[in-house]
Amino acid sequence: MIQHFLSAAVTAKLCFFAVLPLLVPVSVNAQAWSPDGKKIAFFYIHTIEDIYLVNSDGSDFEIVDKHAARDFAPQWSPDGRNIIFTSVRDGHHELYKLDLDSKSLKRLTNTASDSQDGCYSPNGKYIIFSGNRNGNAELYRMDKNGAHLRQLTFTPDFDEHSPKWSSDGKKIVFVGKAKGEESDIWIMDSAGKKRTRITQTPEPEFHASLSKDGTKISYIKVYDGAFEVHRVDINGKNDRVLVRKKGYQAFFPHWSPDGKFIAFTRDVMEGTVPGLPALYKVDMEGNEQLISDKNSFR
Repeated sequence: MIQHFLSAAVTAKLCFFAVLPLLVPVSVNAQAWSPDGKKIAFFYIHTIEDIYLVNSDGSDFEIVDKHAARDFAPQWSPDGRNIIFTSVRDGHHELYKLDLDSKSLKRLTNTASDSQDGCYSPNGKYIIFSGNRNGNAELYRMDKNGAHLRQLTFTPDFDEHSPKWSSDGKKIVFVGKAKGEESDIWIMDSAGKKRTRITQTPEPEFHASLSKDGTKISYIKVYDGAFEVHRVDINGKNDRVLVRKKGYQAFFPHWSPDGKFIAFTRDVMEGTVPGLPALYKVDMEGNEQLISDKNSFR
């Protein structure tokens, strides 16, 4: 979660709630475009988080999971039939799978420590996630039913979060943070080896997402009073700012399956603005379009 990645210096410069979005009383957060591109799964924060679906044109809201505990970070299965998400309903951050047809729910992880940021492999056989087992966030892989847990990273004093698989299943992009440094975007192979740092700046970067063709990464960067949406080639070249609005936040960028748009969340850093927070999408030229705002939930 974002609070793991922002330094005390950055926190001091920004509104406290601006850098802790999961604690904001009201927020709507883009997370994942469906494999067919027709829907977006997201979580809506009011007094608690719930999981919603909305058509990519902003129509037809549907709540698919409602619980008294926090549910967040939804991700689609490759066939579009299931959504995995993180919930604290049993006392810890654990991963759950929701069948969208039957609405049946299955708990996938069961530990005395946190498991979150789940993501399916492209073939649907595995799930990768971030787990905090010994006071350090590492990346793990398990079968889609929760069996055969395997630790992929072994990095003391270095946290890994928000893993996303490439469409060919060969690479994993993630957010990494060493102690005393800001978070950066990294990539490694699916076995947890051959790690490469994509970004390396004095500012924090987080919420990485891979395009379906595996050639580009979107991510968020905090710079000079703004949360920016960036697009960069997978080799770290041709970094471009697509969204920048000083005094505003942007979170959770996610590529459309055709690679033409990136969905993201916008909110104001201090005070309130009518209609915010809201879901937006932006094309590769930086043209924004509103998908839905919080008034849709009233």
